[in-house]
Amino acid sequence: MSTDQILSQVADECTKAVDACGEVVNTVNGKMGEISGALQSVKDDAQSTMDQLGDTVNQYVVGARDEQSHFRLSKNQLLKVKDSESFPYGWNAGYIKTATLLETVTTGIEPEQRSPLAREFLAAINSDRQHFATNFNIWELEIYPNIDGATKPASFFWQHLKWSSVVTIAAIVKHITGIVPDSFYCHGLRANEPAKLCGRQYQITNHRHGYIHMHPFVRGEGKDLSETTVIQIALPAAVSGYVDLTNNAWGQFAYLGDATESAFDEI
Repeated sequence: MSTDQILSQVADECTKAVDACGEVVNTVNGKMGEISGALQSVKDDAQSTMDQLGDTVNQYVVGARDEQSHFRLSKNQLLKVKDSESFPYGWNAGYIKTATLLETVTTGIEPEQRSPLAREFLAAINSDRQHFATNFNIWELEIYPNIDGATKPASFFWQHLKWSSVVTIAAIVKHITGIVPDSFYCHGLRANEPAKLCGRQYQITNHRHGYIHMHPFVRGEGKDLSETTVIQIALPAAVSGYVDLTNNAWGQFAYLGDATESAFDEI
């Protein structure tokens, strides 16, 4: 056999080997694709199962929250005044300059007969209708920007609460002018918005023997005291347990902490 024939035969064998390797590679790639597809299918099935379980758990949690009993820890949710007083009893003013009773929102009348402000506050808690639980007052509060022009924010309109469980603190609030207050029942408040339900939940930590001063802040440190903030407020309260505020479901809660007041206030 000549040298050329030998080289030709070697070349043919190499070509066959390369072709065989290509077939092996294609086979391996095909199998890898099948394995990847199978793994993705398993992953998708597992994710779908987890999503379904997550939805079930979330529905259970939401349902369980809605089935809780909530009791009010703070006084005078309707913001009533006593006799000749000019400020809602049970509430500490803090650094409020003026407090004005704007109106009493009354149940039992057609919505069209109410003031735009009353309807705005009722709409904030899904209650813009003829009948609802009980009458309540809307107040306007003018608040100093800080404490005596110093570097501390001004706290206002507060109560002292015992804190032995999860507490939800909320109110219907509308910002009018000035720095937007934050924290407690002003959590989530924004400028240039209609009256809205504001607030949040406060979890317990490593004990159940604490307290809360439920006062929002106006953070106007260093500003002149003439640069006041004005808000309007109704139905502020701190209640036991986790109240879901995302659907704006809020109202009067029974108060069980004081022998001098009935469970449900009335105006």
